[in-house]
Amino acid sequence: MANPGMQSIPTPPVDPENVEFVIFVRSKKLLQWMPLSVMKGGGPANMLVKALENDLWKKMYGNTLVENVGNAIYKDQDAIERSIRQQFPMFKATKDFEYGFKIRDKEDPKSWYMAKDIQVIPPASELGDTPIEKVNGFFQDLGKNLGLNK
Repeated sequence: MANPGMQSIPTPPVDPENVEFVIFVRSKKLLQWMPLSVMKGGGPANMLVKALENDLWKKMYGNTLVENVGNAIYKDQDAIERSIRQQFPMFKATKDFEYGFKIRDKEDPKSWYMAKDIQVIPPASELGDTPIEKVNGFFQDLGKNLGLNK
C-alpha cells in the first residue's frame, strides 16, 4: 500500500504508435540516475527499434540508436543542463553530467521512471556524426519536451 504522505510520480500517456525513450541523467560523481523526460520517436525510430530485435541488424546498426538519442540530447546540451540544475537541487553544482536512456515498456507504463536497463550514452566526442536533419526526423524535439525556450 502506498504511503499517503508521498506523492506518486505522474505517468505520461502512452503513445500507441511510436516508440518512446525515457531519458535519464546523473552526475558522474553521484551515479544515481534521475528520469529527465520521455522522448517520442517517429517513423525512423520505430523501424530501427523493430529492426534491432534481429541479431544481425543489432550487430550492424546497434550503435545507431545510441548515436541518434545522444545527438538529440547534445544538440541542446547547454539548455538541457540549465533546466536540470533548476529542476533538481541536487544537480545545482554539477559540472559533469552523464546521460542514458531506455525504451519505455508500454506493457508497464507506470514504471517509466525506474532506472532499470539503461543504455549509457557516450560523451558527444565519442558519437558518430549523424546529420542534424536525421536527428530531427528521428525524434520529437527533446527541448520542447523539457519546456526549454529557444
